Amino acid sequence: MAAEPVLLRMAGAWKKWLVAHGMMCDFLAMNIELKEDVVSLTDFARNTRQHAEELAQGGRARILTQNGKAAAVVLSLEAFEKMAREAEEYRMDLRLRKAMESYAAGNPGTPAKKVISRIRKHAQQRRAQA
Repeated sequence: MAAEPVLLRMAGAWKKWLVAHGMMCDFLAMNIELKEDVVSLTDFARNTRQHAEELAQGGRARILTQNGKAAAVVLSLEAFEKMAREAEEYRMDLRLRKAMESYAAGNPGTPAKKVISRIRKHAQQRRAQA
């Protein structure tokens, strides 16, 4: 019963970040079970191996609490990599949408020669620094 307010406070703090990075749906789909997934930092430290094995098998996140408040979220490596890939895809999708809207508004974009020239100049600068 005491774990429910922890999740609600955490969800409020994370909601803006998750929405901004396009991961709110994934976060909500993690099927967090309060009795199993909300764990004190002390318990996590004492039983790290057990928690790590469960994270790897189940793929669900652990919400770690400190002094009764949500302090951190721990994910399996697979879940983190999936979330990172999806976030990058979402960012690229936003860039593509912005470019398409700009083009539809009459902005033809930057000529390919100019872009290639910028890339070459940037590459030369990076090589000079190395």
